Amino acid sequence: MHRWLNNPEVAGWYGLGIENYTRPSFDEVVSHYTPHINGETPIHPFMMLVEGERIGYIQCYRIGDWPEYARAIDLDDDAWAIDLFIGEDGMRDRGLGSTILALFVDQQVFTRPGATACLISPNPKNARGIRCYEKAGFEFVKTVFVPQEGEHEYVMRKSKSG
Repeated sequence: MHRWLNNPEVAGWYGLGIENYTRPSFDEVVSHYTPHINGETPIHPFMMLVEGERIGYIQCYRIGDWPEYARAIDLDDDAWAIDLFIGEDGMRDRGLGSTILALFVDQQVFTRPGATACLISPNPKNARGIRCYEKAGFEFVKTVFVPQEGEHEYVMRKSKSG
């Protein structure tokens, strides 16, 4: 995780925590992710695997568990959100992100009680991420300013079908 979070391709779009802090130290990574791994926060963390090899990170959480963020995006509190990145350089631009994301949403988000919508909110300038999320079935809703992060987010939504 530390290596990935310090990779310029990841650090340009993915930060540590709501402050969107990029390029963290090893100790900061351990301190930030250990509570998630231990179930001490409402964030559910996962590693992305391809043929048994770790290639990235993905997490999900219920929007309503983060009231300030829920107010900023002003959508359904029962919707779930996802954050992710592919950390291995050779694994980007191969279609893996959209495939993994679509499977993750179906298997990890829409199986949770009350989850009928999933959100992902990239930086509006993250064209690669936005294309990936569109391929996974997400549609643009609106652009919002998130005060806790000090930046705009391009909010995208995927609804549970059937």
